[in-house]
Amino acid sequence: MKVSKPVCPDCARQELDTVKRIRDYLKPKERRNAPVLQVSQDLDIPVRYIEYLIREKYFDLTRYPSMQYKCKNCNTLITLGEYCSSCAEELRKNLLSTNEDAEKSNNDNNDPDGNFYKTRL
Repeated sequence: MKVSKPVCPDCARQELDTVKRIRDYLKPKERRNAPVLQVSQDLDIPVRYIEYLIREKYFDLTRYPSMQYKCKNCNTLITLGEYCSSCAEELRKNLLSTNEDAEKSNNDNNDPDGNFYKTRL
């Protein structure tokens, strides 16, 4: 039994039952490409919960290609990770820039000429 985080047995059972309901719904060939919104409406399951289940890898996205969820930053539909490729690249650049700024600031504060205290006054 796959459970993504520690939960009580009743909640784990309910989560797995929900996954089974969705899989059973998507089993017929004509429904296999149903978008998440349609699955949500037809089964009365919140879209955010279905997206959570997809992120937790309950569904093989090669088998259910329309089971996509939104990027946490820009809401582009994705099938892997938390962010789309462009947002992930932007985050990476921002992190690198922040690290470079921190290193520069750290190097400025460790001035070998004795200006360490001057930068703090």
